[in-house]
Amino acid sequence: MVKKAEDVYQEALLLSEEERKRLALLLHNSFSNGFATPEIEQAWLEEIERREKLHAEGKMGSVSWEDLRRELRERHDL
Repeated sequence: MVKKAEDVYQEALLLSEEERKRLALLLHNSFSNGFATPEIEQAWLEEIERREKLHAEGKMGSVSWEDLRRELRERHDL
């Protein structure tokens, strides 16, 4: 039986957070064709986790997609 993406997704939701992150990285790497080294990928994952922690602790704010899009359009006259 061939699994559809939605079936795989539902199964993936049952994984731990760490395993879902690993799966996401594996899927990402399947598209990147080795663009980044494993060390760079690991550094980015650590940076993402660091920022998530700061945000959860209220030490880092966030910007809405609408505000960011407006700022980018203004900056680039789009």
